[in-house]
Amino acid sequence: MATQKDLRILFLGAAKRVSLLERFLDAAKKVDVRLQLFSCEATSGFYPISHLASVLAGPGFMTDDFQLWIASTVRQHSIDIVIPNMDAATVALSRYQSHNRGEACWAVVSDYDICEKMYDKVLATEFFHATGIHCPPNTPDCYPKVLKPRFGFGARGIRVIHTSSQLAELLRDDPNAYEVQDFIENFMETTVDIYVSRAGSLIGYVLRDRIEVSDGEVMVCRTRDASPDEATLIEKVAASGKWQGCITLQYMTNPQGRYVVEINPRFGGGATCGIEAGLDMPLYILSEFLGEPVCPPGALRKLTMSRARRDFFYEHS
Repeated sequence: MATQKDLRILFLGAAKRVSLLERFLDAAKKVDVRLQLFSCEATSGFYPISHLASVLAGPGFMTDDFQLWIASTVRQHSIDIVIPNMDAATVALSRYQSHNRGEACWAVVSDYDICEKMYDKVLATEFFHATGIHCPPNTPDCYPKVLKPRFGFGARGIRVIHTSSQLAELLRDDPNAYEVQDFIENFMETTVDIYVSRAGSLIGYVLRDRIEVSDGEVMVCRTRDASPDEATLIEKVAASGKWQGCITLQYMTNPQGRYVVEINPRFGGGATCGIEAGLDMPLYILSEFLGEPVCPPGALRKLTMSRARRDFFYEHS
């Protein structure tokens, strides 16, 4: 590029995603652009990303006020790209995008219909059945079962129950509060980072087995090659809806089968492992915005990622 360009990126709920934002800054150097980063959070206080991004206080993602807020913020700060980092943010951003398709700002998010379905675990299961994606069943009179809050995220609120009376008790007040599934035993859990281009093409993906998990967040994972049937599943998922940007597919495998647990249309918590392995999603996003070609990744690196605590400080009166 002849001259260096300034780009402004607004993240939605990236408070602790320090490593992810650092990868965006690394990618910016490769395409010779300067980035100014912002993140929408519940308050304008101190967050781990505060040394990398300007924190903007915004309303709850699922409120009407947020739609007014993001439209105003995009104009006020001349935002070029918006990226969701939480499940509710994908729904809110896709809703904004559906009403503002003519704007120069690129909302890197999948179609509103698909984001809404993936946010609601009951609708997600219906989607999986309709598209032939195998997910955990809910077999009558088969216990134990897993109860997942319909609009939960991570591992929050998940219950394991062992009897029909426990099930009836939990569903008594609100039968629609949970998605109920058979408990899958002796499984390996795998996450797949998938990048789908702005035009809807599958650019590439990285598999990483989840070795250690804490509160639903991966702490240790290991990349590997996909088996032929895994590659078929990933391609099926990529073709199943109007996806865009980073898609995080999660499934469990045991001797009885492979079961898709969820598909999140956003960066996963361990997406930096996929980026380091060779699926440079921040670079793809910047390149697509600049109108530069995006090529599928070459040979992917075999990596183990282990996450550790990192301390941040700010001085207050």
